[in-house]
Amino acid sequence: MTTGEGPRLDLSFVRRANRTVIDRRLFTWPFVLTRSFYVDRDRPDRLSVIVQTGSGAIHGEDSLTQRLMLGPDTAVCLTDQGATSVHRADPAARAMETVMLHVASGASLEYVPEPRILFPDAALCQSVELDCASDACALVVDAFTMHDPSGGARGFRELETGFCLRISGGEPMLFDRMRLCRPDLGIFHGHRAFGSAVMVLTSHQDLEKVLVLLSAALGDISGLYAAASMLPGSAGLGVRLAALDLRQVRLAFEQIGAIYRRSLLGAVDVRRARPD
Repeated sequence: MTTGEGPRLDLSFVRRANRTVIDRRLFTWPFVLTRSFYVDRDRPDRLSVIVQTGSGAIHGEDSLTQRLMLGPDTAVCLTDQGATSVHRADPAARAMETVMLHVASGASLEYVPEPRILFPDAALCQSVELDCASDACALVVDAFTMHDPSGGARGFRELETGFCLRISGGEPMLFDRMRLCRPDLGIFHGHRAFGSAVMVLTSHQDLEKVLVLLSAALGDISGLYAAASMLPGSAGLGVRLAALDLRQVRLAFEQIGAIYRRSLLGAVDVRRARPD
């Protein structure tokens, strides 16, 4: 990645002295990166990173790029400061958001950004590429909701998302794409918040047990519609969410994250209806 291509965040992680540290930290406005933390008692080597933004929003002609490179045996959880507003775009413009995630052998990643809030006439094109080693693990989530400050029923103009999964740099194992252009809000049947999660696990994890635990945990959240299924090639699990508002989506992500972390520790037990 070179400078002059627009706002970007470029981070690389390595393992030193039995914990994960950042060994490359490049960012330009509006990205802001301050101190990182070790807060997981079960995984004291996991580094928690909170990305902030100077603008507090995504604007109509923004083109934002993120790249995370996780070295062998690293453990990273990355989130941001809060839900991000996506503001109106001129008719000929749309905001672009590109995320590239590389997870090396033995590493684990939680990429859990806060949801995007789509304002009236917002237009956003989002692309996420995950390249995960065959013995690495990753959890990647995404969510959006709609908001009309006037209290009316004005909707966003366009939302296009693409997710691509590769294992060890091979051909795409999964490519998921969605495009909504000036949708009639009636198609959402009262749901205002939507999310997805991709959980890439190694062959050491029992996907059937994880799927049972996911179904039980998500089924207990009132106001949430959720569906989980196996990824192609039994690479992991995929989850779709639709909810009345963001509270249910956030609760779902908390449960999904807890189950993901438990699976890495080999502590998945289908007899437990909910994760801690």
